[in-house]
Amino acid sequence: MLVAPFVGLRLPLGMVQTDELTEGQVGELEGELEALCASVDDVFARPASRENLRAMVRGLLSEVPRKNLWQLAEAAGHPNPDRLQGFLAKAAWDAGALRDRVGAVAVAALAADDAVLIADETGDIKKGTKTAGV
Repeated sequence: MLVAPFVGLRLPLGMVQTDELTEGQVGELEGELEALCASVDDVFARPASRENLRAMVRGLLSEVPRKNLWQLAEAAGHPNPDRLQGFLAKAAWDAGALRDRVGAVAVAALAADDAVLIADETGDIKKGTKTAGV
C-alpha cells in the first residue's frame, strides 16, 4: 500500500491525505504513478530498467519500514536485492536527464494555485560518530 504521493502526483478532489491511503485511494493514484514513471521511460535504455524504476518507486512509497535494497526487493517480490543493485550500479540510464525531468515535474506541480510543498526530515536516527551526517 502506498503511504504518500510521489512528486507530481495530485490527489483527486475530495481525497484527503492521511497517514495511510485506502485501497481505493491507492487505485486512483496508481494510474498517475504509472503515467509519471512512463514520462521518464526514455531515460532508461532497457525495459528491465523501467521495471526496476517502478519497483524502486513503489517500494519507496510503500509501508516497508526500512527503505534498503533488501526490503525494497522483497516488497517487489524478488528473492534478493541483486536485480535492484544491478539497476543502481550497472544499468545504462542518464541520471542527469532523470534529475532534470523530475525537477521539471516538481516545478510544474508547485506552480499550481493549490500547490502545497511538505518537507519532512523524518528518518532513522543515527547513533554513530564515524558516518557522514551523523
